[in-house]
Amino acid sequence: MMENFDEQKHQTSGAPKYKLSGANVFVSPAGFHYIDHLDPVEEISPIIDGSGLTDDEITYLEKSLQSNPERIDHQVDAVARHGGIAGKRVLDIGCGGGLFLSKMKDAGAEALGIELSDTRAHYTKTKYGFDVVKRTIEDDYWKSFHGTFDVVALWDVIEHVNYPLATLRCAAEMLKSGGMLLIDTPCRDAFYHRFGEFTYNLSGGKFPTFLNTMYSAKPFGHKQIFSLAEMKSALEMAGLEVVELKRFHELSFPYRFYLKKLVRSDLLVKLLLPFVHLFFIVFPIRNKMLAIGQKK
Repeated sequence: MMENFDEQKHQTSGAPKYKLSGANVFVSPAGFHYIDHLDPVEEISPIIDGSGLTDDEITYLEKSLQSNPERIDHQVDAVARHGGIAGKRVLDIGCGGGLFLSKMKDAGAEALGIELSDTRAHYTKTKYGFDVVKRTIEDDYWKSFHGTFDVVALWDVIEHVNYPLATLRCAAEMLKSGGMLLIDTPCRDAFYHRFGEFTYNLSGGKFPTFLNTMYSAKPFGHKQIFSLAEMKSALEMAGLEVVELKRFHELSFPYRFYLKKLVRSDLLVKLLLPFVHLFFIVFPIRNKMLAIGQKK
């Protein structure tokens, strides 16, 4: 199913399954969902230019992107229960604002990050003092690092990359024997995606609800959403043994962020926000997946 997926994205043809406000979603013969957009990552300079880092960007990193402390705690706990942290060498692919790596360092790990955004890479380097490299994991630069990491993390990253199977294989190459690759990502066989498909089909495409928040052709937007079965297959094709695979409830951003995308009205967001908070207390919908593979 997945072996030809990356190549298939070069050969997309026919009509999209879902025409959304920010992307066209195609479905492969095997059922994989992806959009027809690729980011020009080969044009990215490895030099980190922090001149564009503004106070607004810093506020976004600290108050929105990394505003959910439970999310980081869950990531740290996942590493801790699969071999521990102290003394381990950890690579965070797509390290963002660096908060996960800072927790790893505080717990005794050696931390290294990959980040393609100039402002985020600069912020992380200057705030935490980590080494941050602005090169994709597929870059030849990383060949000399193969087999040198105990832990490689892809937190909310695999949905953004151009070719997910290639990314997983390159990430797996970085691991020592027995090392762990940890992933969290939106899950397609969960309520939000299924409800979005239901409302899209019911309304003839006029009301896609959650699908509009799950796919985006903007730079480094969501290009594909995995099912549990697809993720298991992809990890195995990358040469890893799946040691944990489950759905769980987590929102990466504050509820207000998602409401604004859905209703596009500040007044409605203000009115709905208390009810949304209550809803998720009563119904903690398992919208994401955690996938952990171990190198054989």
